[in-house]
Amino acid sequence: MPGWAVWLSGATAAAAITWLIGSTAYIAFQDDIYAAAKVHRISVERAYEDRIASLRRKIDEINTRQFLDQQAFEGRLETLLRKQAALEERQHDIAGLIEAAKARKVTLNFQPDTGQQVAENRGRGYGLLTSPAKAAAFDPSRPAPLDKAKELPSRTPELDGGLPPIDRVQASLTRVETMQASVLDTLESTVGGLSERLIEVSGAVGADLPDEVTEGGMGGPLIELRRMSTPSIPDRQIDRISGKLERLDALRAHVGRLPVRPPLTGAIEYTSSFGTRLDPFLKRPALHTGLDFRASTGTPVLATAGGRVTVAGYSGGYGRMVEIDHGDGYTTRYAHMSRVKVEVGDVIPSGTVVGLAGSSGRSTGPHLHYETRVYGQAKNPMPFIRAAELLPEGY
Repeated sequence: MPGWAVWLSGATAAAAITWLIGSTAYIAFQDDIYAAAKVHRISVERAYEDRIASLRRKIDEINTRQFLDQQAFEGRLETLLRKQAALEERQHDIAGLIEAAKARKVTLNFQPDTGQQVAENRGRGYGLLTSPAKAAAFDPSRPAPLDKAKELPSRTPELDGGLPPIDRVQASLTRVETMQASVLDTLESTVGGLSERLIEVSGAVGADLPDEVTEGGMGGPLIELRRMSTPSIPDRQIDRISGKLERLDALRAHVGRLPVRPPLTGAIEYTSSFGTRLDPFLKRPALHTGLDFRASTGTPVLATAGGRVTVAGYSGGYGRMVEIDHGDGYTTRYAHMSRVKVEVGDVIPSGTVVGLAGSSGRSTGPHLHYETRVYGQAKNPMPFIRAAELLPEGY
């Protein structure tokens, strides 16, 4: 047999033996191979499932966080909207109080806060209000348009030093609230101070305060106040100021009836005091029921309080005299005038020229004889005239 045939036969035999061994091993370990493959497949599937579950948890966490952030943002926005509405209504009330105070000649000196500057939020519509100096005039329109906050992203760190829009709105409302508090404090202290000054004037002349001042009576002009719910501390302050304005009305009316202003303008010089003196004609002690003021003929004589003219003409030793009934038992007399410029029945305000000084009647020369009477009894006019120094400016 040729050599190549021998090698071919050997190779064939070896291949057959190898196939036989492999087939036998495959048949013997088939179950183990299947089991291993199954375990590997399950392991891979579980790894994929765990990865998918982890991704789903992360997505749920992100969605939950975004939902909570959105809820918090909307809740904060709603709070700011309510606060803004309250500030707008409060500004309406404050504007009413300011107008009422001005009508009562209350001078309000608001101190400007130089640290507050007008900020423009780069065209986003968030105009920030300025200092209390402009409080009395600023329009009660929206200080910060919160409706635009919904259109803006909750985080815009590139604007205004990193503040998001909602924080800028909060800052704007806080500035408005601070400004309103400053205005209210100024109003309350000013109105209260005026009332105390008028009470001092009344006390200086021994006048009894009216019941509406001492007993807290109610009345006065209507100042509509808009309220959303339970009054806050500033709203209670507004109510308190409104009550003080009514009290100021009563005090002004009361002091307006007190003859506490001088009857002559300019420097005043007295020529005879109230009380016992030597009569200039008889040279013996007599009661002088008023004060004599040095005044040249033709000097204007002024009403020391508002009231109704009850006497206007010649009256015995008084010469040409005007008597004014101021109410509450107070009357004043202006005597020895050269000319009377009012008529009986006239209702005049304080400061009205009632006549011109002269020397008519029982008089030794040009001057003004001035009397203050309470329920018909002559009282020393000096405390009344000195009380004029306590009067607030413009009163």
